[in-house]
Amino acid sequence: MEPKKPIRLDELDRQNPLRQLPFTTPDGYFDTLPTRIQAETARRSHRFTISWSWQRSLSTLAGAGFVAALVWFTYPEKQDSLEPELLSKVSTESVVDYLQDQDIYLEDYSDLIKTHDMPNDSTLIHELHVSPESIQQLIEEDGTAAI
Repeated sequence: MEPKKPIRLDELDRQNPLRQLPFTTPDGYFDTLPTRIQAETARRSHRFTISWSWQRSLSTLAGAGFVAALVWFTYPEKQDSLEPELLSKVSTESVVDYLQDQDIYLEDYSDLIKTHDMPNDSTLIHELHVSPESIQQLIEEDGTAAI
């Protein structure tokens, strides 16, 4: 296969179809083109109107209703904290039954329960806001009164 030779238009004969212009324009077309474009632009800029139709209104209302229903049914309900009186009415057996129904047993969560430690004597004295000197004085007074 031999390589393609590039064609130059100036080397072709003037009667060759490749040298002929494929399109023609009417006389004076480009002389009046700017004024026609401006007139069409001015005409189109005043065409913007909002039209009312019952189909558009109905579809808008249906869409708004759908969104409102979706929000109504999926919006999470705020849950208030439970009152202590309400929890005190629940029996121990009910709690145990519920935990067993959920396959939760005492062994599963017993290590999570913190035992209530009794404070030592110094903590109790500190909580009473009593100074050690006044305690010592009361002990001495009680000791002398008993003798």
